[in-house]
Amino acid sequence: MALDIFKRLVAYLEPLGFLAIGLYGAFLVLLEIMIFQNRPKDILSPSRFSGRIFGKLWLRIDETIAAGEQETDLPKLVAKAYGTVLEVGPGSGNQLPRYDISKIDRIFGVEPNVDLHDALRSSIKKYGLSDVYTIVPCGVEDMEKLAEYGIEPGTMDTVTSVKVLCSVPRPAALVKELYRLLKPGGQMIVYEHVKSEDYMSQLVQQ
Repeated sequence: MALDIFKRLVAYLEPLGFLAIGLYGAFLVLLEIMIFQNRPKDILSPSRFSGRIFGKLWLRIDETIAAGEQETDLPKLVAKAYGTVLEVGPGSGNQLPRYDISKIDRIFGVEPNVDLHDALRSSIKKYGLSDVYTIVPCGVEDMEKLAEYGIEPGTMDTVTSVKVLCSVPRPAALVKELYRLLKPGGQMIVYEHVKSEDYMSQLVQQ
């Protein structure tokens, strides 16, 4: 019982750690803009500014997140991907080592956050996917841009989405659009945060 309470306490406090890292990331972004004049116009765009902060945050926690995912069914799920794959929000490439390359023809990684692209390119090279992986620098809702890469209705064998839908404003509508991209008989692999059945945990999630 004592161990269970301790685990809960650690889990409840974890978001505060992420918040602290996020604040540190905001400080670094402001420093880059004000001192080094690195993309100064980003400060005028809430989406670009928050995207840069998220990039700083993610690059500090991605290895911890990936290690935790190893204890779940996620690696087995990603390994089921085959054919031409659309990966929604690959971030820095945590899922790349989990693909079974023998089943893959092509992967399109749709990642709008340019601050994660360098890390994603490094992961692509590290895991030997340079010949099959293409970074698509836009949001997955930008169907016009996706079409430029040949990503159109009925062209994908697999769509993978790992902890991305929780951050989009209309997840149900997006899922319908993603489903349209699948070939007949194609598959959508979704791994997502869910609402806890425990009342206290729900409060922390909110």
